[in-house]
Amino acid sequence: MNFTSLLLAQAAPSGGFGSPVGPDGSPIVKPEQAVPPAFFESVPTEDIWRVITQISWIQAVVCVAFALIYLIYGWRVFKVLVVINIAVLGLVVGRFLGAKLNSPIWGGIIGTIAMATITWPFMKYCVSGLGALAGAVLGAAIWQTAVLPEPLVWVGALAGLVAGGFMAFSSFKFSIMLFTSLQGSVFLAIGLLALLNDYPRLSSHLAVIVYSHGYFLSLAVVIPTVFSILLQRKLLSKQPNWAMPE
Repeated sequence: MNFTSLLLAQAAPSGGFGSPVGPDGSPIVKPEQAVPPAFFESVPTEDIWRVITQISWIQAVVCVAFALIYLIYGWRVFKVLVVINIAVLGLVVGRFLGAKLNSPIWGGIIGTIAMATITWPFMKYCVSGLGALAGAVLGAAIWQTAVLPEPLVWVGALAGLVAGGFMAFSSFKFSIMLFTSLQGSVFLAIGLLALLNDYPRLSSHLAVIVYSHGYFLSLAVVIPTVFSILLQRKLLSKQPNWAMPE
C-alpha cells in the first residue's frame, strides 16, 4: 500500500473520520489509560480529622496562639522557629534510628541536640529546605483544592517542591514567609476546627463538610497562607531590622 492509499485509509468510513485505522483499514483500538500509582491513594482526611477531634480545647487554644505568632511575626522570629523545626526533625529521626539500637529515648535526645546545634551556622540552607518542603505541602493542598484527581496529588506536591526550592534559593525572605505562613495556617486550621468541634450542634455538621468536600481542609490552609504572606510582606517592607535576633 503506497502513501496515498494509507492517507485515504485513515479517513475511511470504517474507522470514522479522524479515527485511527491501520494499513488494512481496520480501526485501531486504543488501550485504556490506567492512572499511574501514587505514593498514597488519597489525602488521609480521616486521619487528619481524627487528630483534630482528639485534641483538647487547651491544646486547640495553644495551636491558635502559635498560629498567630507564625502568621504575623514569623518573619521576625524565624531563626527560633527554624531551630525548633529542625530540632523536631532531629527528634523524629533520632528516635527512629535509636529504636534500631533499642534506645529510642537517647536517640531522640542526641538527634534533637545535634540537629539544633548545626541549624544556626547553616541557617540559610535550613530555611531553603523548609521553604521547599512548604512548597510541596502547599502544592498538594492547591491540587486538592482544585478538585483534581486525588491519586495524582503527588504531582502537585512535586511541582510545589520544585517551585518552593527555586524560590528558596532565589529569595531568602520569601522562603521565610512561605514556610512560616504555611505552618501558621496548619496550626490555625487545627486549632479553630478543634474548638468548633467542641460544640455539639456544630460537630456533626463539621464532620459532614470535611468528609463530603475533600477540598475543605486544603482550602482552610491555602487561604490563610496567602493572606499571611501578603501581610508579612507588608510588615517586612516597613521594618529595617526584620530578623530577631540579628
